[in-house]
Amino acid sequence: MAHVLGMITHTHSRRAFSLVYSLILLTVLFGFASFAVDFGRVQVAKSQLRASADAASRHAAMLLPSGASVAVAGAIDAADDNKVDGSPLILKAAQDIEVGYWNTGTRKFTALTGSAMANANAIRVVAKRTAARGTPVPMIFARLLGRDSCDVTAESISMLRPPTVIDTDVPATASPYLAGMPYGTLSSLNNPHNSPDRAGFQSPPQIQGLGLKGGESLVFDNIAGGANNDLRWSDRFMPDGNLGWMTRNDTATNSGELGKSDMWAPINALVGVFLTDADPRDGTVPQALDFRDASKRDFAELKPQIAQVFFIGDGKTSDGRAQRFVAPLGATRFFLANWDGYEWNNNVGLRTTRTTRLGSVITVK
Repeated sequence: MAHVLGMITHTHSRRAFSLVYSLILLTVLFGFASFAVDFGRVQVAKSQLRASADAASRHAAMLLPSGASVAVAGAIDAADDNKVDGSPLILKAAQDIEVGYWNTGTRKFTALTGSAMANANAIRVVAKRTAARGTPVPMIFARLLGRDSCDVTAESISMLRPPTVIDTDVPATASPYLAGMPYGTLSSLNNPHNSPDRAGFQSPPQIQGLGLKGGESLVFDNIAGGANNDLRWSDRFMPDGNLGWMTRNDTATNSGELGKSDMWAPINALVGVFLTDADPRDGTVPQALDFRDASKRDFAELKPQIAQVFFIGDGKTSDGRAQRFVAPLGATRFFLANWDGYEWNNNVGLRTTRTTRLGSVITVK
């Protein structure tokens, strides 16, 4: 009898141990499920929150020229257009949005108040989905472990770079191939008159003070004056050039000269070229662009490469809209020039040109 009772007791102990083991295993499984499902949901919410905060700060920064109150309202509107975990992001002006100044040297943001906000160049947005606001990210499996929700926050600071406007004279003798070349460098060698161009005399003007960064856009207007590729002729062509005469660089030995690309375009047209701080001869010569057809010149936006000579003309589409010229990544210098097939030194004329680097918004944090 005692043996039987012992067996019963042992069986009960095994069952109790199995039950405890099962409960522990079930808890661990719920923990893994919570980690997989709830953690994934929180991470998606964090990404959405960051994207929404960036959208709000960028939109607000673009509105800073219209005043601090307009910028703050813009941040709230932009946030409301973005969803986080399925719901619109709600920003509170007094708690979540600051108007201030971003110091690019120290990389620090200083909040401004009152009349000082007129000097603001940046907006800081702190986006929140928290229990204190009744908007946390809800948990599913983690509730079984005592965790009903998770708070998430994201900070974004965006700075407005105001536009820069530079007026420049562009002589008809300005050759794009002498852009960035040291004094005395020769180009347009072996031309029919054996009269090469020389850096320092036929160098194109560099547009100083743009604060150029890759990805930013330039536009051109207020273009006056004209150019002609031969001093014997009195005609002066407008910035689109002589549309009845298409030419390329006749004296280029490869696809270009002195590190710059060749190009097909109307002679005497206004042209440009972007460079880095390096000697352009050290890079790979980019592909030649072709602007012989009117449709090729009627673009809304052009993205030339480093050292790729490109057509600007009057800077407008056929219906009068300003064309955008996007600086390539790495570009630090920009030059304006006149287009010719060879021997720029016998050209005549002068153009005045206005170059505008459009205002841009940069998310700095």
